[in-house]
Amino acid sequence: MTKTTTAPDAVGRQNLYGLDRDGIARALAPLTEKRFHADQIHHWMYGRQVTSFAAMSDLPAGLREALAARFRIDWPDAVEIGRSEDGSRKYVVRLDDRLEVEAVHMEQEGRTTFCLSSQVGCPLDCRFCLTGTMGLIRNLTPGEIVGQVAALARAGEVDLKTVRLVFMGMGEPLNNYSAVLRSFRLLVDPRGFGVQPRRVTLSTAGLVPGIERLGREEIRPRLAISLAAANDTLRDRLMPINRTWNIEALLAACRAFKLRPRERITFEYVLLAGLNDSKKDADAVARLLRGLRAKVNVIPYNEAGLEGFRTPAAAVAASFRDALLGHGIPASIRWSRGRDIGAACGQLARQPPAGATPRRSTRIRPAGAAGAKTRSAS
Repeated sequence: MTKTTTAPDAVGRQNLYGLDRDGIARALAPLTEKRFHADQIHHWMYGRQVTSFAAMSDLPAGLREALAARFRIDWPDAVEIGRSEDGSRKYVVRLDDRLEVEAVHMEQEGRTTFCLSSQVGCPLDCRFCLTGTMGLIRNLTPGEIVGQVAALARAGEVDLKTVRLVFMGMGEPLNNYSAVLRSFRLLVDPRGFGVQPRRVTLSTAGLVPGIERLGREEIRPRLAISLAAANDTLRDRLMPINRTWNIEALLAACRAFKLRPRERITFEYVLLAGLNDSKKDADAVARLLRGLRAKVNVIPYNEAGLEGFRTPAAAVAASFRDALLGHGIPASIRWSRGRDIGAACGQLARQPPAGATPRRSTRIRPAGAAGAKTRSAS
């Protein structure tokens, strides 16, 4: 079994990082029956980013000693491996079992955004995404996900109350639904990280059951959909998940998704030179999204060494955006940050270790998800 960040260390100490209040209370049960002790530790770990039990001054001294003997509080190590001309920083995040993911710290117009990974690799094999070439090694735990936020914030001296978070790094977030939502709840807890829910966005390639499940959550991140094509023929080629949940099923889930006042679903459209960047393509996207509370981020492709894909000219991207605007669809061009250091959308990847057996699949269901209209894979 793969070691995770909640596994015991070499001297048998369990890592509490990533547990919620109930999980902490269960772990502490042999030491204390007082529930408020779990609440205190929760606030120290996430609200104050303190990892030493000795520093938790409102806990009894004897309990602090017992906690230190039995438990630890560790988040993953993050090492900066690139700094872009635009101010972005790319980090490699090393996990307990020595696997690695990448996370990105972006700065733009005075706003700080952390791009977080949810899996080691990705099983969806989107043809234009370098992460997809890895296959899936394993899911990240809640502690490994929120640990990226803690590590990047400490490295960049960032105030977590102001940061924006996007689940757009390595992996498909809705394929690791439970861990991603547990980490989201830790991040937005007022006595945890304290991030406002509206500052968190989750991007999916189109796992319809996960979208439906997310729409039923009382508190949830904003939703972004990677579209890349306006017809099933091309989307099947570019994003194999479309062979399972096609555009019709995807848009049906989006129409049923309960939006908050003034909220829109973001559709991310990766613009690939000569493949999906014509006015005809823009007109087709506008027809698809008519009647939806949606906006489109036009993302010129970030070249990552994958054969057959090129970045379109800036004028082509502008024409595509303008065509959408002409149809009344809110749209903007998003030139990705960190392109020069391999930190932009679709460029994140790590070399799997020897002996790892990555897997790919286009028929993926989040655990506990309801059924959805699908089309058989070809």
